[in-house]
Amino acid sequence: MTGQYQFQEHPRSYYAATANEKVEYPALEGKITADICVVGGGFTGVATALELAERGYSVILTEANRIAWGATGRNGGQLIHGISGLHRVRKKHGEGIADMLWDLEWRGHDIVHERVARYAIDCDLKMDTSKLR
Repeated sequence: MTGQYQFQEHPRSYYAATANEKVEYPALEGKITADICVVGGGFTGVATALELAERGYSVILTEANRIAWGATGRNGGQLIHGISGLHRVRKKHGEGIADMLWDLEWRGHDIVHERVARYAIDCDLKMDTSKLR
């Protein structure tokens, strides 16, 4: 990306309007060495960089604009599960596979809750237990 796109504000969105704080980071300059460089500061890039850092790697995360500037910053921030058709899986493959997929559906939620607690992230995280089995 060219310099004109650097450090753009987030587009108008719920995320931008409710962000708890605005953090500034310096532009990347000079030579920097790390085990891994993650390009892109959306959900996937940030989660990947954090997971690798937690495992002991030195990580550089680069983003052309602001963290969550793209599609990540244009959503409502819901934690949803995305596997459907468990009744068909259960019928075809049995309880064990269906239960494993159910647990997998919710593992991402557990990771988010664990990280919010571990890093004392100031957010409005809520758990809707109405859909739990």
